[in-house]
Amino acid sequence: MKRFGLVLLVVLCIVAVMSCGGKQNTAAKGKITVWCWDPNFNGYSMQKAAEVYKKINPDVTIEVVDIPENIEGKIEAGLQAGGAGLPDIALFQDYVIERFIQNYPGAFVDLKAEGIDYTKFAQYKLGPMTDGNKVYGIPFDTGSTGFFIRADMLQAAGLNPDDYKKNLTWSELIDLGIKIKAKIGKPLIAYDTTSFDFLRIMVQSTGTQFFNPDGSVNLTSQAMVKSIEILKALNDKGLLYMTEGWNNWLAAFNGGDAAGMLTAIWIIGTLKSQPQNSGKWMVIPTPLVEGVPGAQNASNNGGSSWYVFSKAPNKAAAIDFMKKTWASDSQDALEFYNTILKGAGAMGTFLPSRVGSNYTAPDDFFYNKQAVYKDFAEWMEKVPSLKYTPNYVAMRTAVNNALNKMFNAQLKDPEAVIKAAIDEYQQATGNK
Repeated sequence: MKRFGLVLLVVLCIVAVMSCGGKQNTAAKGKITVWCWDPNFNGYSMQKAAEVYKKINPDVTIEVVDIPENIEGKIEAGLQAGGAGLPDIALFQDYVIERFIQNYPGAFVDLKAEGIDYTKFAQYKLGPMTDGNKVYGIPFDTGSTGFFIRADMLQAAGLNPDDYKKNLTWSELIDLGIKIKAKIGKPLIAYDTTSFDFLRIMVQSTGTQFFNPDGSVNLTSQAMVKSIEILKALNDKGLLYMTEGWNNWLAAFNGGDAAGMLTAIWIIGTLKSQPQNSGKWMVIPTPLVEGVPGAQNASNNGGSSWYVFSKAPNKAAAIDFMKKTWASDSQDALEFYNTILKGAGAMGTFLPSRVGSNYTAPDDFFYNKQAVYKDFAEWMEKVPSLKYTPNYVAMRTAVNNALNKMFNAQLKDPEAVIKAAIDEYQQATGNK
C-alpha cells in the first residue's frame, strides 16, 4: 500500500506538472490591432514583424491600420474616453510621447516590468519613454545623423574626399566650406529656414537638454550659445544656401545648389531618387561642437517607438508579440530587422541587429561604395539622450523664429537670439 501510494503521488505530480506546462504554453489567440502611419515605412516594418510572429503563434492575427493624419489626436480622444476605440499598439514620435506619459498616467504598459532587456537598444532612445523606473516603449527607428557632402564637388575644388572621411569639428568644416566656395562658388550647406532640426542636432550632440529637470526652459547653456555662434559664422561667411520649406530644401541639395547638408539617415531614400547623383555623395560623422564637455561626433534627428496600451483589448498577446519580434535576438527576428533596412530604409535601434548583411554591405550609390548603414549604426550608439518634455514644440518654434531674425540681421548675437526666444516661449506658454 505504501508503494502504491508513492506511485500514485508521483503520477499525480507528473499530471500536475504537465497540466501547468500545458497552461503556460497555451498561446494567446485573437487579433492584435496596430496604429501607425506611412505604409511604406513603419507600416511595412510592422507587417514584416507580423510575419515573424505568425510562425511563433499562428492563432494571432495582426492588423496594421494606417492613420495618415492626426494619429495623436485620435489617440488622445481615446485616452480621454478611458481607452475606448484604441488599438493594442500604437506608434508615437519620440518628441511627443512625454506629453502623453505625463498627461495620462498608467495609459501604457511598463514593458521593463514585462521583461524587455533595454540594454540591447540604443540608449538615447530610452529617455523620452522612461518615467522613474518604468520604461514604456519599444524603440523603433533611428534618426542617427551625419554630414552629407558631395565628393565630386570636393574633387572639383581640388580636394581629396578621402581626407575628410573622419571626425571633424565645426571649425574644420567651416574651413572646408570656405575652400569649396572659393574654388567652385557653391555654398557648403542647404539650410531650411522653417526647420529647427539643424540647431537641435548640434545641441543634442553635446548631451545638453533644452529643458531643466523642473520643466523650465534651458536656452542659456554653453552648448546653445556655441551652436548659435557656429550658425552665425556659417551665415556670415556665405556658407548657407537658404531655402524655405521641405520641398525647396530637397530641391537644393538634390539639384546641386549646395555641397552638402546636415541631416539623418532617413534622407538616403530621397538621395537615391536621383540616380544621376550616384557615386557623388558621401557621409561623414556629425561635426563636433568644440568647447562643450561631453560633446560627440554623433546626434539624432527624428525617430519613433511602439507602445502597448494598458487597456488594450488583447494586451497579453500584444506584449508577447513585441517581446518576440522587436525585442528578440532570435535568428528570425534579426533577419526581420535586416529585411526592413533594405525594404524600407528603416534602421532599427536594436543593437544585435547590426550584424545583418544589409547593415554591413557596401552601397553602390555612395562615393567609393561607402557602407553607409554600417557607419550610421556605429554613430547611433554614441548619440546622447534628449528629453523633449511636453513644451518642446513651443520651444522649437520660438527658437527658430529668433534664429531667422539673426539671419535677417534683426538680432546681432547669440545672447539676443536666446533672449528673443525665451520671451516668445514664455508669452506662448506662460511658463518659465
